[in-house]
Amino acid sequence: MARPQDVLEGQRSRDYYRSIFLEADTDKSGYLTFNEFAAALKRKGYSGTPENLLVYFKQVDTSDDNRVSLPEFLKAMELLPARDHLSALMRYNFRQFDENKDGRIDRNELDQVFLALGKHVSTEDLDRIMKEASRSGAGALNYEEFIALICPNI
Repeated sequence: MARPQDVLEGQRSRDYYRSIFLEADTDKSGYLTFNEFAAALKRKGYSGTPENLLVYFKQVDTSDDNRVSLPEFLKAMELLPARDHLSALMRYNFRQFDENKDGRIDRNELDQVFLALGKHVSTEDLDRIMKEASRSGAGALNYEEFIALICPNI
């Protein structure tokens, strides 16, 4: 599970952003095309329409060569508000735990969340948490309910 401190703190954040770039640079050219750039941001939980991502890509491409270098990428990522990074991280983690990809975290998936956080939760407590956290009464948590449970101060 990606941790907020890895995304929001100094050198660790630069290392995290660098890892996003290197993973996205599939042809190992040292640059990201728009497709690599957009796919990487989406994969890591950043939101935006294709049009918005294209505008952002053009802003990041300060050399105006239709590709983004590592220094351009790092600078751009550091300029995004911390809230954008935290939101992306939470979306990314939600998708990682949504094993059946139905857009909800069910009881078994929530148990895996707690285990990843190093917490053992009894069956009774897990049932109680699901009942209280699932405002929709669906027996599973949607993204908003998941965020309210994991990060109630966001």
